[in-house]
Amino acid sequence: MIKFNHENIQLGEDPNENYIQIEDGDFRLQTLDSHEPHKGASSNLFVLIDPDDEYDDRVIKICKDPLDYGNTKRLTRFKREIRAFQLASKKELPNIIEFFSSGKVEIDGLSFLYIIMEKAEEDLKSFLERNQFAFTVNQKLAFCINILNGVKQLHSLKIYHRDIKHDNILRVDNQFKLGDLGLAKFQNEDFSIDKDNEKIGPFGWLSPEATNKMLTYKKKIGFLYDCDINFKSDIFQLGKLFWYIFQGNLPVGQLIQADYKFEADIYEVIALMLQYEKPRRPSMGELEALLEPLLLKYAV
Repeated sequence: MIKFNHENIQLGEDPNENYIQIEDGDFRLQTLDSHEPHKGASSNLFVLIDPDDEYDDRVIKICKDPLDYGNTKRLTRFKREIRAFQLASKKELPNIIEFFSSGKVEIDGLSFLYIIMEKAEEDLKSFLERNQFAFTVNQKLAFCINILNGVKQLHSLKIYHRDIKHDNILRVDNQFKLGDLGLAKFQNEDFSIDKDNEKIGPFGWLSPEATNKMLTYKKKIGFLYDCDINFKSDIFQLGKLFWYIFQGNLPVGQLIQADYKFEADIYEVIALMLQYEKPRRPSMGELEALLEPLLLKYAV
């Protein structure tokens, strides 16, 4: 039987008891990842199985805070994520994971918000590691462009992602799509969910301004630092992701071309994306212009 315990929704040992009711239909839940059964800082993800086989397997994302807790930060962020997915779905953006529905579900006597989305085959991290990063420059550039398109599409909705990393990029039918909009932020929102010194994003993938926010925001230390996480912050995280795709590690510290083991012209673009100061990083349009001759050169 499905239980809510220690901020996690836990499945029972008997799969025949792991059913929930959604819109008058009964669906079975199954663990999405046996190694990380409670994956997600603010939500639990499960495979949603239709016992009547009318639908392919999907993924259901359930907020860890029940609605009974009141308007918590987790719930506010989850509602924001629902809104972002709804907008992406309305625009039929091809490089954002497909959204099917959202609503409320009763589990263990409590009411939870959920999102139902398409099920990916795997994430980028698993895909690259499984293949030992053994792809051509042409293929790796194609992966980068595929992911860049997803970020560009999200930016067209005036939404920052703020959590771009290897396991938030999902592979569906040989295309990469942006998943997990749990830290997404709307450009024109007139309120902030973030705490003053909250870490927004994963260690290793943080932009300088996200790090500054965590360490220095509103602290009276005599200096002013850029703590504004915006579109250029996504460009920085994309730069880290491109580097990871090409050589399987992350760029940290003072970078020189010798740190990068592949083509010099690709390094030059990534190095611009990884500039400390946001004004030195290219905009999305400038980045596309920088990449265009590389796509021609490497026949992408």
